[in-house]
This record gives sequence, C-alpha cells and structure tokens, in this order.
Amino acid sequence: MPAKLPAMHTAHTYGEWQQLQHHLLWCYDHLKPAARTPTQWQHITGHNSAWLVRAGWAEVRCEGGLLRANRGDWLLAPPRPRHQRFSKRVHLLSVAFQSQWLDGRPWYDQGLPVVLSARKFPQLEKAGSRLARILKKSAPDVDGPIQQTRFDQHGFLHLLRATPDWLEAFIQTMDACGIAASRPQALDERVTVAQRLLKAWPLNEPLNVNQLARHTGLGRRQLERLFLNQFDATPHRYLEQRRLQAASNALRQNATQVKSIALQLGFGDSSHFSHWFHRWTGSSPRAFRNKLLF
Repeated sequence: MPAKLPAMHTAHTYGEWQQLQHHLLWCYDHLKPAARTPTQWQHITGHNSAWLVRAGWAEVRCEGGLLRANRGDWLLAPPRPRHQRFSKRVHLLSVAFQSQWLDGRPWYDQGLPVVLSARKFPQLEKAGSRLARILKKSAPDVDGPIQQTRFDQHGFLHLLRATPDWLEAFIQTMDACGIAASRPQALDERVTVAQRLLKAWPLNEPLNVNQLARHTGLGRRQLERLFLNQFDATPHRYLEQRRLQAASNALRQNATQVKSIALQLGFGDSSHFSHWFHRWTGSSPRAFRNKLLF
C-alpha cells in the first residue's frame, strides 16, 4: 500500500444519507478454542467482517484471490460471497456489521478484502476494542450474533454510541487505503414507501401485495415492476429475504429451538420450516447452526 493515498471523501444530501443503514452483528476479543474454530473453508456472504489477528492467522479467499492475516494484521473482508478459515487456535478482535443503502447495495464492497498492519491504523483497534468491552460487560455470555440478545437501557445506549465511532474509524481506514464507498441511487418515493412497509411487515404473516400496492398508490403489476427494477427483487422475494435473515440470526443463538423459530416466522411446523430453509440456503437449519461464524 502506498505511504499516503488521497482521501476518498464523498458528499450527499441529507436525504440521501438517510438511505444508509448500519447494523452491528457481533463483536468479541478473545481466543477461540480449537474445537470451535473453523479450520476448513467456510462460505460466507452478506456482511462486512474485520478481524485483528492477535494470535494465529486468518485467511479469506474471494474471486480467485487469497489473503492471509498474521499476528498484528487486520483483515477486512467484503460483504460479497467469500470463503474464510482460521488457524486452530486463533485470538481475534472480530467486528461483523452490515452497512448498506436502502436498495440493498453494500456501502463498502469494492477494494476489499485487504490486509493492513494494525500499527498503521490505531483508531480501528481503539474503536473495535471499545465495542468488545461494552458487549462483554453488557452481555458476558454472548459469543456470536447479538440480534436476539437482551440489553438494559444503559448497555444499549453505550453500544449505540460506540457503533458510530467504529464506523468512523472504518471510514478513515478506507480513505487512507484509497477505497471508495458506493453511492446512493435515486429511488422512486412510492417504491421507498413499499420498502419501508415491507421492513415493518410481521414475519409470521403472509404478504398481501394488493394491500401493499394500495398504500403506494400504484397498481400491483406496476409496483412489482418498479420494485424489481430498484431492489432487484419482487416484494415477495424481499420479504422472504428478511425472513431468511431473521431465521439465520435466530439459528445462531444456540438456546433457541428450531421449532420455536419456525413458529415465530409463521411456519406450521419445523418440517415445513426446514424444507423452506434448505431451499434457500442448501443447508438444513441444524447443519447451518453447526457452522460457527467468525
């Protein structure tokens, strides 16, 4: 990497920035026991990962390229499909997050993965370590996704304040590396209304596209056509993807039974849920749960 690259600052209207959505998925800073470390290649997609390797190594294979991070290195992985694996005993400061525009496009994707020396980017370690300390204090038994984790108001607000600091440190790092963010697209306000309604649609209820269309002032076919053009998915598929994400997050919580997840998502029984989940992911819910994500 060059000693100094020009900053990649971008300016958008406030309304455009409101299209940007961020979610912290998990964060920890400790040694992973060999029995729980995926030493074989895992296929991962859908979120950014940032690992500071404190001991051992981490590898990412993406679009034919292979990168390894050793002790003292950051490995910043993209949200697009990738394969990853780790040494048997690996100590990581790990931060997983989603950062994307309303149309589902990742904010930072191109230019990743990349391996960086932690000494050159102290702000990244400082912000990530703070997140890990807050989570350790607020939810000491959690070692994975936090979506279903309960926080009191103090823990939640501490985490809420610390997450933008992590994102700012991440952006500063991307600027220093000359990696540009994606830009928001102009969205039809009527389609944006439909998208917001779909984000609030109860996951245990079937989608009524006619009802959705009435709220937007569009006909059903016109809504489906415009929605497909802007989000690369029909309203039904968009809701199914929400349901799949919720199922995946719930399955990562080892205490949640598959039957309970099925009922929460509107399936009559766990067999129907398992068939649906396998059709989308190629994996049964139990097999998916056995894959430890880092």
